[in-house]
Amino acid sequence: MKRIIFSLLGLALCLGALAQPPMMPGGPAPGDRPSAGGNAAPSDTAIALDVKEGLFGVANKDNDWYFEIPDDLLGKRILAVTRFVTNTVGSGEYGGEEVNEAMVYWEKAPNGNLLLRADVLGIKAPDDDMIARAVQVSSENPIVASFKPEKGGQYGTRIKVNSLFEADVQVFSLNAMSKRQYNLGALNRDATFLTSIRTYPINTEVTVTKTYAYNAQAGAPGGPGGPGAPGGGPQAQPLPAGIATGAVTLQLNTSFLLLPEEPMQPRMFDPRVGYFADGYNVFSDDQQSVENLRFICRWRLEAKPEDVERQKRGELVEPIKPIVYYIDPATPKQWRKYLIAGVNDWQVAFEQAGWKNAIHAEEWPEDNPDMSLEDARFAVIRYLASDVQNAYGPNVHDPRSGEILESHVGWYHNVMSLVHDWYQIQAGAVDPRARSMKFDEELMGDLIRFVSSHEVGHTLGLRHNMGSSSQTPVEKLRDKEWLKENGHTVSIMDYARFNYVAQPEDGIDKDGLYPHIGAYDKWAIEYGYKPIYINDVKEDHKYWNKVIIARLAENPRLWFGGEGRDDDPRAQTEDLSDDAVKASEYGIMNLKRVITQIPEWNKEEADMYKNVSRMYEGVISQFNRYMGHVARNIGGRYITEKSIEQPGLKYEPVPRAKQKEALNFLNQQLFHKPSWLVDVPYLYNIADQPDNYLNSVINNIVGTSMLLSNARLTRMAQFSKDFPDTYSPQEYISDLSGMIFEELDKGGAVDSYRRSLQRRFVSQSLDLIKALGSSMNDGSILLLAELENIYKKASKAKGPDAYTKAHWQAIAKQIKDGLDLK
Repeated sequence: MKRIIFSLLGLALCLGALAQPPMMPGGPAPGDRPSAGGNAAPSDTAIALDVKEGLFGVANKDNDWYFEIPDDLLGKRILAVTRFVTNTVGSGEYGGEEVNEAMVYWEKAPNGNLLLRADVLGIKAPDDDMIARAVQVSSENPIVASFKPEKGGQYGTRIKVNSLFEADVQVFSLNAMSKRQYNLGALNRDATFLTSIRTYPINTEVTVTKTYAYNAQAGAPGGPGGPGAPGGGPQAQPLPAGIATGAVTLQLNTSFLLLPEEPMQPRMFDPRVGYFADGYNVFSDDQQSVENLRFICRWRLEAKPEDVERQKRGELVEPIKPIVYYIDPATPKQWRKYLIAGVNDWQVAFEQAGWKNAIHAEEWPEDNPDMSLEDARFAVIRYLASDVQNAYGPNVHDPRSGEILESHVGWYHNVMSLVHDWYQIQAGAVDPRARSMKFDEELMGDLIRFVSSHEVGHTLGLRHNMGSSSQTPVEKLRDKEWLKENGHTVSIMDYARFNYVAQPEDGIDKDGLYPHIGAYDKWAIEYGYKPIYINDVKEDHKYWNKVIIARLAENPRLWFGGEGRDDDPRAQTEDLSDDAVKASEYGIMNLKRVITQIPEWNKEEADMYKNVSRMYEGVISQFNRYMGHVARNIGGRYITEKSIEQPGLKYEPVPRAKQKEALNFLNQQLFHKPSWLVDVPYLYNIADQPDNYLNSVINNIVGTSMLLSNARLTRMAQFSKDFPDTYSPQEYISDLSGMIFEELDKGGAVDSYRRSLQRRFVSQSLDLIKALGSSMNDGSILLLAELENIYKKASKAKGPDAYTKAHWQAIAKQIKDGLDLK
């Protein structure tokens, strides 16, 4: 999650500052030469300045910039959020995306200097507890900068700040990791300058233009080494246009946003409802162990004083300050209404939490000079000119309480390509609108609306709920009336995508094909945003614990399945329903319809089969997903978070019958050649070796840890000891080997597909055994014994043709050499 990465980077910056001298306005950053006129000593005489009042007083004279810090701001916490305003072509980051984040505050030093400190909030204690002294001496906040005050000051202590922003102070600039990512060298101080400073009542906005040397030996942007240069070393491809000159120029904006003097009351994190969380360790005198306080991230919604009693009676009331998202004016006009609709769709969820008109979106007021897209007071859906097929929804929150202050959703232009391919492949058999390379505006708008709702959900604090789709019975995905009432998934925060189970004869309309705000989403917003007016964090948590228990007992479909777990088959990405086998069978039926129509649906004049290749490979990927959805049931476990008051177990094995059904499905659909994937007349127009597609299908499941891994076999061995009638590793390995090597017992020829499958099974098994060495457990010992059994049979097998005979000899040699058999 991008938001979490930024938060960790911000913490690393603050911690890193402890190991190096603070940036001093009177001198350059270590390794930098002084900038012209930027670091002069304070004047002995007051300079007449026209100061604009705001969070900080701001003045500019001859490109010398000044802050005036009022005394009543000293010690108050301020969130500093740095974002790109502009960036260079090919960097992979775009205007509006976050660079850095830190909590800072001003403080007077004994010598009269004005200090800027970063608050590294890791531990905390009540001020009047004795242990607060120990906390204080073990958590000194780093000094980011120290300023000798200038003469004058109409609004507060006056300081000159050019050097703070024109140097490379990491708290307000790119950190070391980002510089390595972009391969940046030294800062060019002559080509770095403050662009503007704007100040408002609760925030001050600083924009700076920075220029760095580009380190061509490190590779292209996007990671160490860059494209074409694995592992580092010289650049193997031409430089992207933005850095072809050997320099990188970008603009950064830092928003200084005053945090509430009294932090919002936190609501404690609970793993049964999916929220992003923050927290710190709490020390107190009456403890016998340290308390880790974790709280959810959410916006502050408050009722007007005259509406509090009405809300307590269950009436809907409007918040004093609603959540407002603005649409980037760079957004193409035809898509703006759909992005707005995706935000407004959340209103129904907030109504369940007791709020009316709590959230909405509107277009950016371009004629308002007091508003900036980088201003940390405003939540914005930023439209990014990128070929990346993605969108993301981070949030900026108060680290003391989890209060979300703003968000900049990143909307990449090419996300439309992604949803096009998903929809045609998953719903093209059912929806005629999907049968073209370019969708009409209404269909693409609906898909944009769905993605908008999903990403906005993240900015409201919600994590992915990959388990929600597992709460829909598979046959209900073909029931038009049921879908109209419930939708095809319980949560838009799942990666449920589109209803690939529905068949053409079911008559499912568009509302039953793509996600909407569901029952889980309404429940999650209720948990996070419904005020219950209990003014104690722990008592609030006890109240919600009871509500969670009751609500899940009443409606198990509200279960939170987490971000996706390989070992809990209910919580997977891209899957649907409570029955992966049946859902995948329906999905394959539709893929067989789609694959034959790809050239017709995606025909464009002068296309050199690029469209056909792209969509065909999409079908292969979708088939691989179905195989993975099913395979994860084998050796899987169900994980259900519980408080001590709830009955049942947190960990349980997937039922034996379900695991065996999954293996039988793989035997039918994967272990025997899926000829329909390659029996299409256009295949030699896009590939000269179509078997490579089939080999990729084999490798996706058999050539990975999907079927054979130490963790999987260990779980199966453990569960078989403690749960009756579970699928034991002995039975599983015997069944799996019998299916893959059935020709060893039945005789007959082995076709090229099966030969590849069997070789891949052996190599994966050998890799596992070699990796474990002396650490083999009961499951891997059984696998070793099975390989020796296959070796004995293959050594004696003849085969009806030269290929089969040579194949069995090769399998025997592969095992003999791999196990060092004598």
